[in-house]
Amino acid sequence: MVVAWLIVYFALWKGITEARKFVYFCALFPYFLIAVLLIRGLTLPGAGTGIYYYLKPNITRLMGTQVWMDAGTQVFYSYGVGFGTLIALGSHNKFHHNCVRDAIAMCFINGSTSILAGFAIFSVLGYMSVTAGKDIADIVKPGVGLAFLVYPEVASNLPVMRQFFAVLFFLMITILGLDSQVCMVEGLFTAIEDRFPILRRHKKTSLGLTCLFFFLLSIPMVTKSGAHWLTIVDAYGASGYALLFVVFWEVVGIAHGIGMEKIRIAVKEMVGITLPKGIDYLLKFVTPSICMILFIMCLVYYTPANAFKRDLAELCMLTVPSMIIGPEILKR
Repeated sequence: MVVAWLIVYFALWKGITEARKFVYFCALFPYFLIAVLLIRGLTLPGAGTGIYYYLKPNITRLMGTQVWMDAGTQVFYSYGVGFGTLIALGSHNKFHHNCVRDAIAMCFINGSTSILAGFAIFSVLGYMSVTAGKDIADIVKPGVGLAFLVYPEVASNLPVMRQFFAVLFFLMITILGLDSQVCMVEGLFTAIEDRFPILRRHKKTSLGLTCLFFFLLSIPMVTKSGAHWLTIVDAYGASGYALLFVVFWEVVGIAHGIGMEKIRIAVKEMVGITLPKGIDYLLKFVTPSICMILFIMCLVYYTPANAFKRDLAELCMLTVPSMIIGPEILKR
């Protein structure tokens, strides 16, 4: 963990533009690893069983509310919406950079990557299902169990090159984690610098203190109860209705606060593209409505955590009004 935070610090201390090679490597190299794992998985006996299970639709699940809540929050989490990372990274682009093209490409690449990774994982799970004589539904575990329990067990039972594919898999997980960690810290630190511009004069020190602060916060994650802490933070702090709440107000602030007319003029000036009128209705009504519906569904089926006297999700949501009201109070 110390090494991970040192990598984050040295990747960002000269700015994200200087860390471009590191980010490109972390973003592109996992595709090579996924391709290797996919090819190996497809050559294993039982791969077809796993892929069939992966592609077989279960229409009855669509009638339940839980699958829609999980899908909605997973889409936001997967695309990085609501965390400030995309805004922070986008702020380093040139003024006339084609952000519309990037947004469309990101949606396509993200979805395609998820599908490709699913083939790589379930082809191997099919092999485990055949060799262990179990149904795949009994093998798949929710949360981090699939990555850190099921897949390593499968790798240890491969007929050849067990150690190689185990190392390859965890190398991919490590690189993806570092990439996300660097981008998340950059998003947060950019917001802090924008709020307190004086910190830009002491970037190395302030960035070091930020990394040290989060290193201390992450210590409980590597204790014996680390899996429980990770589950709590993931379920109640980084996803669920807390994330939907942030995304809802982000969209409302852009569509109604700034105004779609100003957004259209800005995009036209920067990219030379005129946004269709349909985008107005999507951002003003459709997207906020979907966020609010999912938010209400999460509240209805919400199960509070017993680990804290104060709900962690509520504390996360308080950051939205506090960042608006706090500076106004300080001005007075």
